[in-house]
Amino acid sequence: MALTIDKTQTAVLALDLTNDIVDERGAFKDFGFAAQVKDRGVLSKARRVLDAARKANVLVAHVSVKYRKGYPERAINCGMWQAVVQMGALIEGSWGVQVHPDVAPLPGEPVVAKHGISAFCNSDLGAILRAKGVRTLILMGVGTNFVVEGTARDASDQGYNVFVVEDCCAAASKDAHEMALKSALPFLATITKSDEVIAALK
Repeated sequence: MALTIDKTQTAVLALDLTNDIVDERGAFKDFGFAAQVKDRGVLSKARRVLDAARKANVLVAHVSVKYRKGYPERAINCGMWQAVVQMGALIEGSWGVQVHPDVAPLPGEPVVAKHGISAFCNSDLGAILRAKGVRTLILMGVGTNFVVEGTARDASDQGYNVFVVEDCCAAASKDAHEMALKSALPFLATITKSDEVIAALK
């Protein structure tokens, strides 16, 4: 069944498609994310969705996790954040937190800084979406079981209609990606693919 999307109340969110995470030279290159992004062709597919959204005058927003030097915004309360600090990654103003050039923001598109897993974590994303009257979110990004799932959870709790573009997402491994798609995400969002979203945005 074809997707139906109200373009006047929709936003496409590109989540953590930043150099440290998706580039093979990034800080997390040894974690598997960049390899999975390359193998799955995530960036080229995401770019097609972004272009379709822009053509349809749908809001596009880019979300990236970043911190000031010293990580004052972040409690180092688990292994993930300990690793980030040890690597000195995700520092505001660095190459690592810039959106990858293949999916770079256009002038006027909001780039939202977050300080945790979900796109809503200590960010102004909610204010932007409310100001634009957005009720439907189209999510794509890395990792599937981190920012995508975390954002889907928060968005569902807040009453948004959520779509996850699964071929525009990746995790540290194929198994981790597929597990996220089989466990929580089907109960939080409509799982779809880039071609279906692009068709719905025409």
